[in-house]
This record gives sequence, structure tokens and C-alpha cells, in this order.
Amino acid sequence: MPVFIFCSILSLAPALQCVWDFRTQFAFESAVFLTGGFWLFRETLEGRQPAFLSDKRNIPLLFAAFFSLLAAALSPVRALVMPEWWTFAAGLFILALGGSLKAVDLPRTDSALRISAWFIALLSLYQTFILKSSHVCASFTNPNSLALFILLLLPLAIKWRDFVLLCALIIVLGLTRSEAALLAGVAAAGVYILDNMKAKDLKKRWWLLAVMCAVAAFAVSQIEPRSVLDRLNWWRAALGMFADRPALGFGAGSFAYIYPAYHSPAAGGAATMHVHNYYLEFLAENGFFAFLCCIWTAAARLRNISGYKKYALIAALVHSIADFGLAVPANFFVFCYLLSEPAPPEAAPAAAITGPDRKTTVITAALGLACFAVLCGVFATQLKFERLRGRALKAFQAGDYAYAEAELEAAGRLAPKDPIVPMMLGQVRMRDGFEKNDSGLLFQAAVDLERAIINLPSNFGAWAELEKLYSTARDRRLFEGLQKRKAEAFKRTQ
Repeated sequence: MPVFIFCSILSLAPALQCVWDFRTQFAFESAVFLTGGFWLFRETLEGRQPAFLSDKRNIPLLFAAFFSLLAAALSPVRALVMPEWWTFAAGLFILALGGSLKAVDLPRTDSALRISAWFIALLSLYQTFILKSSHVCASFTNPNSLALFILLLLPLAIKWRDFVLLCALIIVLGLTRSEAALLAGVAAAGVYILDNMKAKDLKKRWWLLAVMCAVAAFAVSQIEPRSVLDRLNWWRAALGMFADRPALGFGAGSFAYIYPAYHSPAAGGAATMHVHNYYLEFLAENGFFAFLCCIWTAAARLRNISGYKKYALIAALVHSIADFGLAVPANFFVFCYLLSEPAPPEAAPAAAITGPDRKTTVITAALGLACFAVLCGVFATQLKFERLRGRALKAFQAGDYAYAEAELEAAGRLAPKDPIVPMMLGQVRMRDGFEKNDSGLLFQAAVDLERAIINLPSNFGAWAELEKLYSTARDRRLFEGLQKRKAEAFKRTQ
């Protein structure tokens, strides 16, 4: 069963990344949790204890999941970030479940990853040479995310002795034009040289170090100063978020929603949904305790990993200093798979349990059914919410304001703390009110938009709509009061 789970994840996740909406997330992560949970339940009933349950290396993962869940549950944008927490939890589950893989299973799971590597490489080449695209990203978010995936696979292509794939991946890496990936590759290669060459060999092969330094210098020379300044602004915003909520952060995936409160568009620079530094992004979103648990896990496991896999992980960790590739689900899942290792002999159970204990069986069954019910309930509610919001958006664009309003009201009852729904409802009623010259609808729109900024003070869209609405009102005190409240909400950007 674990082999089937890993083969499915590694072969499908990269290809599905291009359509990674909530429905895809629901189907994919539900399959991971439910098949993994079914396997765990079956093993327990049959009197066998899965290795990862007795693996002490997974204890920090439990704490990381707990602190991250607590951060999402207490987040001011809880309704927006909870779906992102499930992606993080799925990655941790993959990392923990890797302890149940046996050495004989790894060739099959590696084959699934190799299929993904070929698919992404061929798709990238197709985009470049057939579609003539200058923005090569295959099925990933952007070229830098694709570059991280390539970094994870390059050392493995050497391990598999698939040199045709290796050449294709190198070509694709060049097409991404990612300076961060080039520097990360040089760093990983430098660690490999230090690990495998003695001091006297390094003196003889000084030219190799010179070439690496030249490549690193070339990569640095290609970095645009504007890109560096933008990253510094994003990093400063992330540090400001972390300073305000250092213990737990704002919840997984919250940076895109909270960032406007820490950055003024008037200051210049590009807008972003990510920090472009995975470590700072994780700190701002999940807090110090979850960050410490994850770093502890990564360091402990990396120390025991050998071979080419080690250098793939090092390249990914270095790349994450300057980009957000690990925030992309497919990359995160592959990274967790590579970081997972079969449990060492001392961590494995000494022998199979002679038979299932009735009390243990009943407790396990009850917990399994409870987890299944909770999982189904959470995802079913979120799916219904997404459907309502999607239908409302289509109706709004088609000019059917009554239907859009009804759908958004239903969505608001499902997620009363969601700040996007009242903003959309305010936009619908404001548009309808202006077209009908109906002051009652405009008043309702103002109430909705005020509720949106209460739920999310950094909601620039809601502030802009309120400014538009209040600027048309006869009472100028409304507009001036709004400006004062906005200045207070965004005082960190002043």
C-alpha cells in the first residue's frame, strides 16, 4: 500500500500542479490521507505495527503539524488558510510514511518519479520549441518553481544513469533562466566535491573550483538589481509579520492576504503572493515553534541521507533562500519523499504483534472512523463553499445580481469569517445599487464592505470599493473617517 501511495503521488503531483485548485487539492489529498489511513487501519487490525509509528524521528513532525494547525486555527484569516494547512499536513504525512517503505520498494517509487521527470522535461521542451513560449514553466507556477523541480531531479538522473534525461533536464534548467537555481546547483556541487575529494585532490583539481566560481560569478552578474530590491522589501514585510506574531504566525498560505498591511504600493516595487524566501515565509505564516520542528527534522534526516539524493536536497534548501519553490505543492511533496528514508533497524519494531488486541482494535476503528468523518466534513463544506462562490462570480459577470447575491449569502453562512465573500457581496450590491440608483442597496453594500475589512484589515480591494462608494456620498465625514481608519490599518507601510 505505501508503494502504491508514493507511486501515485510522485507520478501525478507534478502533472496536476497546473490545475491545482481546491477541487484537485481535495481529490488528491483525500486520496493520500484515506488510502494511508486505510492501510494503517488494516495493518493494526492484522496485528502488525507500521514502522513509521515507532520511528522517533517523526515526533517533531507531529509537533510541527500541531503548531501549524494552531496557527491556522487562530489566524485572523482562518477561513482562507485552512485549505493550505491540509497541503502542508499531506507533505508531513508523506515524510512520515516514507519510514514504512522498504529498500526493495524504492526502485518502484523512483520509477514513478522518473516518469514525472520525463513528462515535465518533454512538456518544457514542447512549450519552448513547438509553442515558441518565452515563459517556460511546464505545469508549474513559474520558471523558478520548475527550476527547483529540475534541481531535485538532476542528481537522481545521474543515480539512474539516465543520461538522456540528464541532458534534457540541464537544457530545461537553462531555459528557465533561474539565477537562484544556478547558484543552488553550484552550492550542491561544491558540497559534493568536499564530501568526495581529499585535500590533495582538491589542490590537483583547482581548475574545477575555478570553473565553479566562474559559474557562480556569472549567475550573480545576471541578477537584476530591481529583483534584489523587491526581494528585500518582501523579506522585510515577512519579518514584520513574524515580529507581530512570532510564536504561531498568521497561518499557512496567509502571506498573500496579510502582506498588503506591511507594504505600501506607493513605495514602488512589484506586488507578490510569496516572500521569495521559503524560510521567512514559513516563519511569518507558521511561527517559530513549527519552524524549529521542521528545521530539526530536516537537519536530522539530511545527516543520515547519503548518495545523490543528499545533494538534490541541499540544492533545494539553498534555492529556497531566494525563492518560494517549496511552497508549490508538487515540489513540496517530492522534497518530502526525498527527505523520507526507510526506518533504520533500531527504529523498526522487533517483531510482529502476535494478534490483534480487541481493545486496541475498537479504539483504532473508532479513531479511524472519527478522522474519516472529520476529513469528509471539512472537505465537503469547503467544496460547497467553493461552488457557491464560483457560481456567484459567474452570475456577477453575467449581470445576474440577484442570483449572485443569493449564492454569496449562502456562502457567507458556511464561512462567516471569510473576508472575500462580504467583499464580493458588497461589489454585487454596489454595482446593482448604482445601476438602479437604489440608496438601500448602496447602504447594504457599505455594510458588507465594512464587514470585509473587519475580517481582513489588509483587504485593499474592500478599502478601494468603500472609497469609491463613500466618495459619492453627500456626507464627506464618511470619506474622511474611512481615510483615517485606512491609515491606521496600514500604519506599518507609512
